[in-house]
Amino acid sequence: MAMTVSIVEDDTQARKVLAGWIARAEGFRFLSDHGSAESALEILPKEQPAVVLMDINLPGMNGVECVRRLKGILPDTQFVMLTVYEDADHIFNALAAGATGVLIETDTPS
Repeated sequence: MAMTVSIVEDDTQARKVLAGWIARAEGFRFLSDHGSAESALEILPKEQPAVVLMDINLPGMNGVECVRRLKGILPDTQFVMLTVYEDADHIFNALAAGATGVLIETDTPS
């Protein structure tokens, strides 16, 4: 059974790249992508993904607040935060909101 994954990322190009990787990865099934926290709050409770890749710095509601709200509705979903921030405060706040982990985004692929 494939692990279902959704993406919440405001950068359209980054969202497309991540969606492509997930769609081609064995053992994963791409469900949906969202450009805002507000869209994610509307759709993700219906889809119930196993994993959500969530950008911290979203326009409007930020990703940390979105995770805080979704975690109560989707307690079994694992939220992995995507961020360019490496400071302890951003990481702590994300984990305190219910994120499972943090991935640091870079400008160059490795």
